Amino acid sequence: MKLRWKLLLKLIPFSLLLAACTTAPVTGRHQLMLVSESEAEQMGLQAYQETLAKAKLSHDPKYVNQVRTVGERVAKVSGHPEYQWEFNVIDDPKTINAWALPGGKVAVYTGLLNLGLSDAELAAVMSHEVGHAIAQHSRERMSESLGINLGLSVLGASGKMSDASLQAVNLALGIGVGLPFSRKQESEADYIGLDLMAKAGYDPHAALSLWRKMSQTEGSSAKTPELLSTHPSNERRMQDIEAALPRFTPIYEANKRSS
Repeated sequence: MKLRWKLLLKLIPFSLLLAACTTAPVTGRHQLMLVSESEAEQMGLQAYQETLAKAKLSHDPKYVNQVRTVGERVAKVSGHPEYQWEFNVIDDPKTINAWALPGGKVAVYTGLLNLGLSDAELAAVMSHEVGHAIAQHSRERMSESLGINLGLSVLGASGKMSDASLQAVNLALGIGVGLPFSRKQESEADYIGLDLMAKAGYDPHAALSLWRKMSQTEGSSAKTPELLSTHPSNERRMQDIEAALPRFTPIYEANKRSS
């Protein structure tokens, strides 16, 4: 057992050196990937097909046309024509959400569209999701989970920690690493999204009005503390977006005339 543990400890740094190091678009943040892009895209496609097979798709042209028109306009400036971009609408008026999977698979729920979003506000949503896709955040999260599981396996194999201790370490990693990491990705997708919507000719100021609407839908109900949330608070998002607008407004001004 000790020999196996020592071998694993030697292999981990070697594996990390072999892992693909990438850089997130717009922000330039360095990313360490332990899962290949093709594997992530294959898993993303499978998850997308399974989700849509179980969901009720909307065929309302008012929703579908708006989502696909805005989504394709944003995807066109994403710098990833090799992605098989797909934009679908899921008929679920109680769900105010949208999501993206590796390879450019995006879905929006009618609950979000029922808020009466303008094209520019919807562009803020679609650009955020496209931002997740081109920054390969799902692949990064897969890699993070793989690295944590490998590290816990090493701790368990060492025989120096009890099962209860390992569970405590796993929980601490989830709160101390996993959640902040997710919030960082969400903030990064917001930032990349501002760049994309500006390049696509949509006013990035609409991202602020979008999040004001999102805040109003929450009303006075209890909110999950940001510390224990996978997303930044709406207030934090709006502050960050407002601070970033001076960088992206000139890009919008340059592209709105040709859009």
